[in-house]
Amino acid sequence: ASQSDIRAFESHHQLSLPADYKKFLTLHNGARIFDILLDGVNIGGGLHLFNLKEIDTELKDEELYEDVSGIPVGHLLEECDLIIDRERLKEGDPNYLYLLEDGLEYKPLDLNFEIFLDRYVMCHGQPFWEWRYYTAENYYRT
Repeated sequence: ASQSDIRAFESHHQLSLPADYKKFLTLHNGARIFDILLDGVNIGGGLHLFNLKEIDTELKDEELYEDVSGIPVGHLLEECDLIIDRERLKEGDPNYLYLLEDGLEYKPLDLNFEIFLDRYVMCHGQPFWEWRYYTAENYYRT
């Protein structure tokens, strides 16, 4: 996406996208990562990061996002939406990324887009946010 496309999108929706996500859009404007394909058809899994047109379409489905102050930027696993929380962005909180699971549970990831994408790729699409976190202090005791 061009910078002017992004500015037009932000102006139309009266929002400001985070810098790391805008950088992604200028490089790729959407992506499909780790899809499970059968004869060229995605049969589940993977991460679908929306392009600007797809975000626009998702935002039109206000009913799905009425209880969430967020911008849908992707779909992953079977029933999860990747959401940028508008309130956290307004507050300047860098941990603005959430999962909306099954359209019901709004779960903070305590990450920004750049860190999420980096970890998602490093983990080959596994749901790393569900893993137990160990520190060097407690790793050897468990």
